[in-house]
Amino acid sequence: MSIIGKITSLLGHDEDQSPSSRKTPEQESLLKHVIDMTDIRIANVENYSSALLPAIEVAQAYFEQTLNCIPGPIALDSDHLTLPRLFPQPEDIMASLGRSLAVKNELEMYAKAGHSRLYALLGGRAKPAEDGRTILADHTIRSLGASPTAVRHLLRIAAFDSLLQGFANENLHYDKKLEQARAQQELLQEAGTATVRSVSSAPPVRTRQKQSAEQVLASLQDWLYAPQSRLRLETNNCYTITAESDDEENWSFPLLVTQDRRQWHVCLVGFPVSMARKALVAEHHNHRFILI
Repeated sequence: MSIIGKITSLLGHDEDQSPSSRKTPEQESLLKHVIDMTDIRIANVENYSSALLPAIEVAQAYFEQTLNCIPGPIALDSDHLTLPRLFPQPEDIMASLGRSLAVKNELEMYAKAGHSRLYALLGGRAKPAEDGRTILADHTIRSLGASPTAVRHLLRIAAFDSLLQGFANENLHYDKKLEQARAQQELLQEAGTATVRSVSSAPPVRTRQKQSAEQVLASLQDWLYAPQSRLRLETNNCYTITAESDDEENWSFPLLVTQDRRQWHVCLVGFPVSMARKALVAEHHNHRFILI
């Protein structure tokens, strides 16, 4: 490199920098979002963006591919052949709409925007019925959108933010354990007991030393490279509705496993705003919903 080249490189104006290494405004915004949700110290690490962006892309690509496998949409106001199996009782359809917090909180917003039909994620728990069949119960509807594409987009955002929040919670737990260890050490020292020696000679514990920004970044990379820890779609564990004639098709509803302790067989559904309004009028109790 020439002397001029070295000087410009030191000043941060390296003309040889490839366009592909420059971040787009979208990438800049995404990196800021990730850092704000996890640990702001990461921004102090040199070239943190080149380390984070590939991991972020892996996580987002995983969620996009996974959530695109959710079947549907199925119209709740139709004579779709799967509806009697999805909702064993006819009143279950209206009940699921009326009990949905998403419907209650967001329906009028979409109606005022001029949408007459909405889409959402439907989840249900498989359980045995009295006649020995397996049915879906505890129906839940959430992630309202003006189109199936919009619903999947909202789900991807929720899944990615849940992944980041999980890391932030892990860091918070780490910091609390660190403070507890320090407080215990100070108490033992003040007491002047021999316990200090036994504590200091114990096997190293993760909370004995504060993590550096570089260590936090490395941990976040590993976390982002394993998005299935927060959400996975088990396509080999489906609630299947078998076709009863050659004119029909089999429907399989995969199991969505998230941070929520419950697991849900899922699909996308569509329904008119008018139908949801009637359901809200008829239902006065809010029930559970999926946490992604």
